[in-house]
Amino acid sequence: MPKVSEEHREARRRQILDAAWVCFARNGFHKTSMPDVFAEAGLSAGAVYRYFPGKEALITAIAEVSTQQLIDLLDERLAADVLPPPEELLPAIVEDLPATGGSDPAAMAPQVWSEMMRDPRLAAAVAGMLGDIHLRLTELCRRYQEAGLLDPGLDPGDTARVVIALIQGWIIQWNTMGLAAHQQITAGVRALLARPRTAEQGQGG
Repeated sequence: MPKVSEEHREARRRQILDAAWVCFARNGFHKTSMPDVFAEAGLSAGAVYRYFPGKEALITAIAEVSTQQLIDLLDERLAADVLPPPEELLPAIVEDLPATGGSDPAAMAPQVWSEMMRDPRLAAAVAGMLGDIHLRLTELCRRYQEAGLLDPGLDPGDTARVVIALIQGWIIQWNTMGLAAHQQITAGVRALLARPRTAEQGQGG
């Protein structure tokens, strides 16, 4: 019975989060009211407040879910026996984000980042998870250096920070400028990251 009860609670929490995600994607954080979430979820105010005391708690949970989806994607790559070339890995990560978990963190992320600048409590709530993303990207950079696919003179931590900035800008442009911007950035990333190896191969031949 306790196991069933826990499953029920998790399913109800997911139902509320899914409803909040729809509302936030449609109207933004600040134009969404709690009654909007009640209506979207098909639940009473009391049923929602039992899990989330207010809109700020919903926003924090959405931020945590969207951030965790990126962490999960990076963990999948790190668990692979062979990494794809870096110029293929980054586009794949960005393109895989909308397919994770049934909700699109790539579409929600710019709202989360904007809210983090306004609300230090939200920023603090997800700070550890953002640190986890940096750690995973740092490890990816180290592995690419070991494989000779990335300049060994680069600091992997600094490089990971640049990659985070690239992913953030990439997502923003995809959301604001559409598919054409995404395709241009993809082509640019592939050209920039593949060029050093192409030059080395040319010298070796």
